[in-house]
Amino acid sequence: MSVPALLSEQRKLFRSGDGKPVVALDIDGMLGDYHRHFLWFAEQWLGTPMPAPVDINPGMRLSTFMGIHHHVYRECKLAYRQGGLKRFMPAYPGASELTKAIQAEGAEVWLCTTRPYLRLDNIDPDTREWLRRNDIRYDAVIFEGVGGDKAGETSKYLELTRQVDLYRIVAAADDLPEQVAMAKACGITRVYLRDQPYNRDYHLGTRVISLPELTRNVIADLQLWRVTYG
Repeated sequence: MSVPALLSEQRKLFRSGDGKPVVALDIDGMLGDYHRHFLWFAEQWLGTPMPAPVDINPGMRLSTFMGIHHHVYRECKLAYRQGGLKRFMPAYPGASELTKAIQAEGAEVWLCTTRPYLRLDNIDPDTREWLRRNDIRYDAVIFEGVGGDKAGETSKYLELTRQVDLYRIVAAADDLPEQVAMAKACGITRVYLRDQPYNRDYHLGTRVISLPELTRNVIADLQLWRVTYG
């Protein structure tokens, strides 16, 4: 089923919240420095040098960029998740301040992550512990894979638009080009792309360099939303 058809069906379903505006934020690569942390772990786990986190990846699959077979990459990623490393992934400067500023504007923070909730039972507690340790405020969490098992139905942004009226979604922010494209396809008009070495060749979305810059932009978006919707 196409994205527009799925959205049409989803808008017949339930809605969450009380009419507040919503800002959707990705976690890995957006609020937390996943790329650097995972490459550090992979070097220790595999016992072989990895690329520097700042090296430009011109759109290659991460396993190719790392110079390893994809099945080895998948094993390494599984070990990373099972080992609880998500609990101490470094947070980017300004992550806590961003979420506090959004809530101070009377808006909700919805964390939309591609972490596979249904794959490992430690994903949810590790995620929430990371959020607690870094004082990141949120009103809801959407995990990729929750919401159905048909092709295309498990996108975090499709699930977001299922639960939240589209007009309330003021902005979304992500680091992955394919997720920015999906957010746009779902009808979210204001989508930010966090600048990373692996997305420099991508030009959809409004690129931001840091979380303080994103904070300024999102606050302006929320103020404009208030003028429009009261």
